[in-house]
Amino acid sequence: MNNRILKWNLIFQYGFVITNIINSIILFPYYLKYIDATTLGIWLATGNILAWMTLADPGVGDVLQQKIAELRGKKLFSEIGQTIGSGFMASALLLVISVIVGFIFFFLIGSIINKDVSQYPNLQMALMLSIIATGMSLVSFSMSGINQGMHNSAHVAVASLIANFVFLLVTGLLLYMKFGVISIAFGNLCRALFINIYNWLAMRSLLRKEDLKIIFSKTHFKSFIRIFSFTSVSRIIGGFSSSMDMIILARFIPPGMITIYEINKRPINLTQSMLGRHSVALMPLISHAKGTGDMAGINNLISKQFKFYSYAAIFVACMFCLVYRDLITAWTGSGKYAGDTIMYLLVAIFFFYLIGYFMSNMAYALGDIKRNSMVNIIRGILLGVLLFFIAKKYGIIGTLVATLSVVLITDFSYFTYRLYKLGYLKTSLIKSTLNLWAVVVPAGVMLVWGCKTLVQRMFVETMHITKLIISSGIFTGFFMLLLIMADGEVRDIVKLLKQKFILIPYYKLRKV
Repeated sequence: MNNRILKWNLIFQYGFVITNIINSIILFPYYLKYIDATTLGIWLATGNILAWMTLADPGVGDVLQQKIAELRGKKLFSEIGQTIGSGFMASALLLVISVIVGFIFFFLIGSIINKDVSQYPNLQMALMLSIIATGMSLVSFSMSGINQGMHNSAHVAVASLIANFVFLLVTGLLLYMKFGVISIAFGNLCRALFINIYNWLAMRSLLRKEDLKIIFSKTHFKSFIRIFSFTSVSRIIGGFSSSMDMIILARFIPPGMITIYEINKRPINLTQSMLGRHSVALMPLISHAKGTGDMAGINNLISKQFKFYSYAAIFVACMFCLVYRDLITAWTGSGKYAGDTIMYLLVAIFFFYLIGYFMSNMAYALGDIKRNSMVNIIRGILLGVLLFFIAKKYGIIGTLVATLSVVLITDFSYFTYRLYKLGYLKTSLIKSTLNLWAVVVPAGVMLVWGCKTLVQRMFVETMHITKLIISSGIFTGFFMLLLIMADGEVRDIVKLLKQKFILIPYYKLRKV
């Protein structure tokens, strides 16, 4: 397996998310300063409606990445050229459809939010620019997917990081020049255009270097788009079901509780998205290895990466159990913490979903796209039906229990079983993982209880942010010590890092 490609994939996946978060932190105060509060509120509301445009994307970029990486492993270069050609045609069609959908929503927005958008300064122009920007963003997913499949990962990472800097620069400059909400929309458009142009130039350079040609074939295109009959339905149902709990709960519980529920969900959802990026970064390597027939390499990569991925999931789940009350209170003030029961259910969903997400992504990368999509369709329908009947009687607790049940049945159990049936999840890995969990999970729970008791007794009157920092620091130190004691591979990594960053520099210093 190519560690350099994996490194760049991780930089792309985490770098893009982190720079987006940084941009939000930096720019939001300027939104409040340079954009009228009422106009900004309407922009945020209408932006969520226009985000439905993304449901028009059936996952072209993901499929291109998987197919091209596998074909590259098989050295079927003429098939790669046809797949890229079909990807271009699909992207052009997607751009047209998404823009049409966007303009339909544009003309319906006033009715949906019961407001006359023409009364707000520059809002209509910003919405039209946003439609084009969203369409171009969907195309950029395809361009990035092609380069990822071609193992041109460094350029994908560089393009995404520079593009976020472009967005920050353009938006900040236009806000200062008093362009209002147009600043945000135009910044998004510049970011999407930059990613597309950079990825196109990088791809063209690689194709010339490897003497590959883009081939447009109607026959290949017809077979290519058949895949999306499943993925498109899966993404649409998945997109609606992911926000179904909030929509249904809004019918049956007070609005104030909806706000508290959203506040308590947000840090966990954000962290879940961040950790899940690790498995996404592995997908091009898995697809390529499948093409080469390197089954041993796939098993080794999945085994090694899953171990550390699961450690990260256990660590964060335990950390949330320890500090979540202090985190929510320090972030939003007293009275916003929803209670331990809701927190524990959210943490359980977080952990089991992350494990299932890893298995699902590995199966997808191995070409199990149709089955993956069908299960996600069933999952979305099942979750929607359960929530509709449970939310009215059992409220937030009921929706979380229903969600956890579906996650355990589909994400955690089925996708793990499916990867096992495909032959890429060995019994030895399952046994070794369960043995390690049998040590790490109970010990982690004991550490949580011990740290919580210690901090509560010694820092009773301390501010929440201080208790958060102290608890996190103590737990992190003891958890790392636990992993070193429980896992020989972790011990070997620590020894290697110690030698590389401490012993060798010290030896060189003494020599000088």
